[in-house]
Formats: sequence, structure tokens, C-alpha cells
Amino acid sequence: MRLNFRSSEEDLPVEVRPDGKDWTVRIADAEFPLQALQARDGSWLVDTHQGRRRLWVSVHGDERLVFCDGRVHRLRVPDPEQGEETEDPGSGPNLVAEMPGKIVKTLVAAGESVEAGQALVLIESMKMETELLAPVNGRVDTVHVTDGQLVAQGDALVDIQPAEES
Repeated sequence: MRLNFRSSEEDLPVEVRPDGKDWTVRIADAEFPLQALQARDGSWLVDTHQGRRRLWVSVHGDERLVFCDGRVHRLRVPDPEQGEETEDPGSGPNLVAEMPGKIVKTLVAAGESVEAGQALVLIESMKMETELLAPVNGRVDTVHVTDGQLVAQGDALVDIQPAEES
């Protein structure tokens, strides 16, 4: 399976292929083996050259959201008709829920200045808490959620007015 991993700077090609009862993963020009076993709770136990990790995978159309070590990693099946991917609607200045969950704590209020990478919201999803980070420097325009609120994938969480570039 071919996927594109979206990092903050670029899309990296990822290829996952079976290798006997194990798997081989190729990311950019690096290739490494891994073993994966599905646990009873629906998570995956993955052994790589970096050790064992527990991760959860959520499939939404052509997108795979992988939750590992408290972070969400986005993988997308490339569209062979399109060549280049179109702009991701979740990549703008506003923060949206990447998957359904419960808001544990809102960490900012309207009017506050924020820096890219600053934690804005703590969300619990699939029995795991994740900090959702500001994608840009700016000022919080609107906080759409409250502590304890349930949200669906794509729901608006925090709107940010980006800082003026000098």
C-alpha cells in the first residue's frame, strides 16, 4: 500500500508491504522491517528497530490517522489521477477535530496570543489523550468547545487569526 505521510514541512512517500507474516515499511529512501499484532482493545502492537509501540489506526476514506506516543500522524492514499495533492482543509489556521472524541480541557481563551506548536486543546479519543497544537502564530478568535463536550471528526475547535507577517 502506498501512502503519503503529511509532516509540517512536506509529504513523505510511505510504502507498506507484506513480507511473509511480517511487514516491510519504506519511508522516503529508508526501509525497515516491522512486526504488527492486533491487540484485544483494537490497538496494534508494533515492533520496529526502535522498539515496541502501541498505536491506534482510524480509517476515513483515503486517510489513515495513526495515534502513537500521544501524537496524531496523518497518512493519505495518493490519488493516481491527481498527481499533486490538493490543500488539506485541516491545514489552515483554524483547529478542527481530526477524529471523534471528548474535550478534556481547553487551554486557551478568545483574545489570547498563541504560537505555532502551542497546545490549545486536550482531547480524549480511543482511550488516549492528545494535545492539539496551534498550526500558526496568531490570536485566538473563537473557542468553539467547552470541557467535557463530545466532538465529531471535522468539528471546529478553535479559530485563530494568523499574525501579520512583517
